[in-house]
Amino acid sequence: MPTYAIEKNTDGAVVSVATWSADDATLPSGYTACTAAEYTTAKSALVNSLQSQALGALVTVQAQALQALAAGETSGPLTQAYTKSLQAIASGTDTTSTALPTAPAAYTD
Repeated sequence: MPTYAIEKNTDGAVVSVATWSADDATLPSGYTACTAAEYTTAKSALVNSLQSQALGALVTVQAQALQALAAGETSGPLTQAYTKSLQAIASGTDTTSTALPTAPAAYTD
């Protein structure tokens, strides 16, 4: 039977989830044991958070940046603004956004 655990920050928000296959697993510092249902709920909220979505979008922007650089192109002002917005959401400095910004049609926009 697996061991499920969650880690929360000082505000009580879940910041990490983990599972171990051993029943006698020693939990790392900061983790508390939880039920499978609590683990599933926490994992879903964590993975689907706006911050996680922004991190995923930044991966795409970074790939586009490498391709553009290889082609001798640079990012346009809309892409730069989009990237800065994503970075603010991903880092947690933007706490008011409720959705990701719309990506520019082209990297050079």
